[in-house]
Amino acid sequence: MTRKSLLIAAVALFLGASMAAPIALPAYADDMQGQTKQDFIDALAPKTRGLTLSNQGTQGTQGTEETSAAPQKDMRIQFEFGSAKLTGSAKAVLNELGAALQSDQLAAYQFSLVGHTDAVGSDAANLKLSEARAASVKDYLIDQFHVDAARLEASGVGESDLADPGDPNNGVNRRVVITNIGS
Repeated sequence: MTRKSLLIAAVALFLGASMAAPIALPAYADDMQGQTKQDFIDALAPKTRGLTLSNQGTQGTQGTEETSAAPQKDMRIQFEFGSAKLTGSAKAVLNELGAALQSDQLAAYQFSLVGHTDAVGSDAANLKLSEARAASVKDYLIDQFHVDAARLEASGVGESDLADPGDPNNGVNRRVVITNIGS
């Protein structure tokens, strides 16, 4: 074969391979959608509905704050299949969460991390996996961001609280929910 033939074959092979398997962009941008430091602060910082006034007879007017339900956020955390090992995109999301937990707006609060799975596998295996995944998130935040362990609770519920009950095997069910449980 001549050099020209080899060059043509190489170009054809390259073009054919690139058409057959388009270059996949990393999932990083999609994984980060709605999961930046500020997104976590906005979702997890306690909110008040406003100031309510009540008349207490001769005692005068007293102000009380009403707080809404505990702030929480579903996180799209990717794990290796059937394991609690964090992927690169999971670490990118947790880096944003870790920075948010160190912020002035969230530094005084404690949080619950609850792992969830889809319905693939047995109930017992999914419960164990969801617990391990929540613990993996907690450990990462402690190790990488020095978040005080007393500020984080980790637990799992397996497949008992599906995000999409109509499609129990859907990946959207595999998640970790973080909830602000107060100070």
